[in-house]
Amino acid sequence: MKAISIYTITRNQNTEYLQKLERQLSGRDVFLKIREWELDSMKALVSELERHIQAVYALRFFYSFQIPRLGKEFDLLQIKEEQILNLELKSGQVSDEAIRKQLIQNRYYLAALGKPIRSYTYISSQNRLVRLTNHDRIVEADWEQLCRDLQQESADYPGDIEDLFQAELYLISPLTEPGRFLKKEYFLTYQQRDIERQILKKIRADRTGYFWFTGLPGTGKTLLLYDIAMKLSGRQRVCMIHCGEAGKEWKVLHERLRRVEYLAEDSVQTGAEIRFEAYSAILVDEAHLLSPNTLEILLEIGKTRPVIFSSNCEDMISPEELDLGAIKLLGKQPGIQTFHLTNRIRANAELSYFIQNMMHLPHGRGMRRYPHVAVVYANDESEAANLLNDYIRQGYECQESDWQEKPEKPSDSAVEIQSRHTREVDRMVHRLDGRYYYDEMGYLRSTERDVRHLFYQLSEAKEELALVVMGNEKLYGALLNLF
Repeated sequence: MKAISIYTITRNQNTEYLQKLERQLSGRDVFLKIREWELDSMKALVSELERHIQAVYALRFFYSFQIPRLGKEFDLLQIKEEQILNLELKSGQVSDEAIRKQLIQNRYYLAALGKPIRSYTYISSQNRLVRLTNHDRIVEADWEQLCRDLQQESADYPGDIEDLFQAELYLISPLTEPGRFLKKEYFLTYQQRDIERQILKKIRADRTGYFWFTGLPGTGKTLLLYDIAMKLSGRQRVCMIHCGEAGKEWKVLHERLRRVEYLAEDSVQTGAEIRFEAYSAILVDEAHLLSPNTLEILLEIGKTRPVIFSSNCEDMISPEELDLGAIKLLGKQPGIQTFHLTNRIRANAELSYFIQNMMHLPHGRGMRRYPHVAVVYANDESEAANLLNDYIRQGYECQESDWQEKPEKPSDSAVEIQSRHTREVDRMVHRLDGRYYYDEMGYLRSTERDVRHLFYQLSEAKEELALVVMGNEKLYGALLNLF
């Protein structure tokens, strides 16, 4: 999306024509539904600017820009080489505190570009202009000051604004970035905030209940769970239960949390003496890994205090590859409130779609393009090693924990292939051999029942994914058909 002249789109004209004009000028993918009150506020703004600037038509703004995957929207952004100016529009009366919070949040997102930021809000019904100071206060602003900022002598950014804002700059994992999490250097998406609001409202009213949110890897489930834990622990202790091997890594974070206490799932299973009555709420991460016995214990605890479950969505994995006992029991629990996170935050949407379709073949051929996915074929171990080494030379990382073969006679420039623990990587290459096949329902299966592990490994790829299929033409053909 490109910057446009707001003078141009505030000329009186048919609304249908106006939407076509805006799309033509900005180059956005879809038509923008221009709200009447916002258009009236912009017209009032332009009229006021014309009292102080001759060439208002020359001012360029990114209008109604939303950061991809985050849902964070800005009314007007002027981005120059030397500074950024954010101007928010209001039609009716709004409190200074609400204005202050919005401009502070906006400044956080804009700070990632590393430029000085000027923050203003214009309330058209009052013809009032305010600004945010460096000390985070809202003060009255004069038009001369705004006009000086708007006419700052440096070039306007000429490119697409999406190229400047990457969601990864703002979305964190409490596990990998505990420092930023503890400093609250993050924001939840609109969907996360809405789920959190509903859960907290119900807990404050009833002081009990079961809550369960699910989502694919990368939809921000753990961040949401920990944000809820932080809010619930304001006055009372809460307990965070982690399932699976990753639990040990969370101890680093919990050493610095005051009223959020860590508990491993196995301590619940073994009947260790745990005084759950000391906690005002129980939160469970990776609940899809719970054993039915542990879940029964937690459901019993939930009769007197709220229990919140977070789990991965595994619909694309064959049911025969999964232990669904706990999930089925949780789904049948009377009165449980369920939510599903759909926005991919820390995951690449293109790669995520491909991996889902790879795990469970869609009906017919794939209907999407996957420019950042490659599938190649090797006849034997030697060819596979050569192809893997070629991708590694290009900057890909091999995460196969079960494959460490190398060519019998590697060249001087051959790259050593090392197994790695599952973690996020920008570019990933993975080998698939004869163990993998598709069953009659189109689910990817393995003779060693490790498809679930494969799904989570591949989901750690952030930008590009390459698959080297070795000696398995049937699998190779099925993957090619996804393109």
